Amino acid sequence: MGDLHKLGPRGEDYALELLRRRGHKLLERNFRCPQGEIDLVTWQKDTLVFTEVRAREAHETRSPVESITPAKQRRILRAATAYLLKRVGNKQPPPCRYDVVWVTASAGKITEGGVLEGMFST
Repeated sequence: MGDLHKLGPRGEDYALELLRRRGHKLLERNFRCPQGEIDLVTWQKDTLVFTEVRAREAHETRSPVESITPAKQRRILRAATAYLLKRVGNKQPPPCRYDVVWVTASAGKITEGGVLEGMFST
């Protein structure tokens, strides 16, 4: 488990770089609230994007994306709602999207990753 804790922040750095290359502007990293956590909150054009970053070692049996359970999706959605209430209040929220950035590593070094847009919705 210690390796995963080391890989997590590096995976988020890698994910942020992937998103920036796609035109995302970072608003917040690791937004935490009682309802859950959002790894990255970004703007891409006129869309507010909530991104879950999943980093795994290549030898693990489940892919990074498979590790996002329905319960995890619900926590992300609740945290996104809390984010909107805190930042937007009672105003009309902007269009929102929920993306996943997956990252795989071998021997602790990131080997590949990708962005999956619109992985789940409200």
